[in-house]
Amino acid sequence: MIVRGLNDAGRQLFVDWLQHRRPGDMPPGELLDGDLYTTLLGIDVEVDESLVFLNRFNFGKYLTEVFSDLDPQKVLAAKMDGLWDWLTVLYFSQVGRKTSKYWHYSVTRRGHSGSLAYRHLVRTSYEMYWRHGDSSIVMLHVDMSTGGEMAEQLASRQNVAYHKGFIGAAHALYWVDGKLRRGAAGRVKPQNKRKPGDKAGRGGAGRLALAVRRLCRTYDTHVVPGEQMLTLLPKEFSSFVVKGASAR
Repeated sequence: MIVRGLNDAGRQLFVDWLQHRRPGDMPPGELLDGDLYTTLLGIDVEVDESLVFLNRFNFGKYLTEVFSDLDPQKVLAAKMDGLWDWLTVLYFSQVGRKTSKYWHYSVTRRGHSGSLAYRHLVRTSYEMYWRHGDSSIVMLHVDMSTGGEMAEQLASRQNVAYHKGFIGAAHALYWVDGKLRRGAAGRVKPQNKRKPGDKAGRGGAGRLALAVRRLCRTYDTHVVPGEQMLTLLPKEFSSFVVKGASAR
């Protein structure tokens, strides 16, 4: 099927539908084709709507291959948001199995705390795979309908999400033997809720983001090889450093 994009009216109809849908509902069929709610984008690209994906990593890899002849920056630009919403409609039987907030399905540039575009299940699958390749599995290993705590912690800040060394280090630390290591997505409790000696969340992805920001004060971390970045991390990450592990 040749890719299309939702126009403004189509995007609004989609958001309105999302806010009232019930489990098992599918988007209105007119959001897939026709000139009332969709538009051709001048992109000579076909996608296979019959494909079923194991996880968002495989989906992101597929989309990166499909759009390989296009400029990723242009594909990710705001004027192409309708493309990602249309793709969401096309694969909604997979991405919409859970009932979630509308911004997981419709690109939302303005939220209560800034842009929520990183939470779009389809767009972020493509962007993270395009930027980080195999290392993106640390964020995208979840099923098609799940945002995931690792993606929330690693992709919510541009300076982190775009940092190849950081994501490479996260992959080396937290993805071992084809699965996410226990504690990788843990969060440190606020000090007033933490019991003495409670180390839950220490060395996790959220703390890694903080550690890399601190390293930026001393190093140009964008040119520091991933392997060296692992050696520069504080001791709290020692339990996650696997002997012989290397960052991509």
